[in-house]
Amino acid sequence: MAITQHTWNPLEHGLSVSGLQLWLQDRFAFRAKYIEGWEPVEPWNNKLAYGSLFQSGIEGYIKSDHQIRGALRFIQQACGREIDKYNLVDEISWWSKLACHQISVFIDYYKDDPYYNLSLITNSERHLSSVITLPSSRKIKLHGYIDGEGDGLLFENKVRGNWDTEVLANNLALDLQYNYYCLLLREEEKLPTTVWYQTCRRATAWGFKGPRRKKRETSEEFLDRVSEHMTSNPEYYFYRYLGKPTETDLDLFCSAALTPMLEAFLDWHEHQLKIQMGIESINKTDWMTPYGLYNPFVEGTIERYRNYRLTGSTIGLKQKQH
Repeated sequence: MAITQHTWNPLEHGLSVSGLQLWLQDRFAFRAKYIEGWEPVEPWNNKLAYGSLFQSGIEGYIKSDHQIRGALRFIQQACGREIDKYNLVDEISWWSKLACHQISVFIDYYKDDPYYNLSLITNSERHLSSVITLPSSRKIKLHGYIDGEGDGLLFENKVRGNWDTEVLANNLALDLQYNYYCLLLREEEKLPTTVWYQTCRRATAWGFKGPRRKKRETSEEFLDRVSEHMTSNPEYYFYRYLGKPTETDLDLFCSAALTPMLEAFLDWHEHQLKIQMGIESINKTDWMTPYGLYNPFVEGTIERYRNYRLTGSTIGLKQKQH
């Protein structure tokens, strides 16, 4: 398929972690979105939107000098933008009210923690950007917005329907976003001493063990029951992991994962330009992702070569017999 318009390049516009994730998953989708400039027209999705609503509350709390009214104001403003865009007043308002309650419970849950509480986070949604020189001498700009930061502290928040705490803890050292932002902060000469990796639960999701809506229950009655469940069971809705990044771990991640990926990405991008200009006619790098793939890295499950990958140990493996 010929590319008719080139609107993006990795040195001028930069590659975000979400962009790299998309390219790793589906090169066709990356090309359609970033190079050809298409975006999908989709209905409102509470799974995606609720995470944004809740993150708006965190941003508002931090930017208002840790005032709960700042958190609620930011959520309400985000709610208004969503309603203006999708015109779904009742549904979006319901999730917005739930986000307002959950951010209040979240703030209260960690306020008295003697080591890491939200008062330590003094900045939110700051844009990081750095030009990285790869071993091939090619350059690429990496960038992203971090959820929060303090003195030596990086804060990242995820809203999920369900999670496995052991898997989250074990996978964090090789997490793409975790290391991406650590690298960008190190480029500013301040690798964080601690990463507060926060996970918050989205109510009503698959695997959710809280209240379910009753047949004759109004939306407001259901909202009250879910809110009460949050207030009474905060440990069910919030989990955090405190990562301690080191130069050695970050260098290992870059050499084993990030740097080869970025080199391959630039190979792909340069090939796209050659096809666009008519210099190259053979597609050697740009395949369409087939359906039916199972990817344990995306699914969050443990793949069979995990121990060998992380430690080099072959315990649990045997040589294949031919």
